[in-house]
Amino acid sequence: MPTVFFAASPAELAEVAAADTDPASPLAGLDTVAAGDLDPAQLIDLDLLVTGNDPAEVREAVLTPAHEGPDGNGGSVLLPVRPALGSRLAHLSDHDVDSLAEQWAAADGAADGGWDAYRCGQLLRSLSLLALLAAADERGLFVRFDS
Repeated sequence: MPTVFFAASPAELAEVAAADTDPASPLAGLDTVAAGDLDPAQLIDLDLLVTGNDPAEVREAVLTPAHEGPDGNGGSVLLPVRPALGSRLAHLSDHDVDSLAEQWAAADGAADGGWDAYRCGQLLRSLSLLALLAAADERGLFVRFDS
């Protein structure tokens, strides 16, 4: 399953974390954004670009799992999206999205097969809407990476 961002309450997050056999099932009832092959390093780059926060602080926060599957099962890792990133994503203008997409694509090495600005922009627009929905419903933002 590809990387997926989702909005969840603590109870919904626990349900997603407990679904080791069919991880897609509990996500079906949640607001989600598919992020294809996005990896944690790209999430760190995005967070740094959007928030401008201290790189060490961002790395530590981003790489602290909300939940990890049992060791050795090749399962998924659930990471929280930092509140600072979620808040900024929810308030991006179209101009901000376009500018950030260009910067993110350059940081990701689009010329070397990484994500191009169009793909980065599409994900940013979707994440911006997801962040708005999460804030309106008082839910947190999370991302699930499959290993």
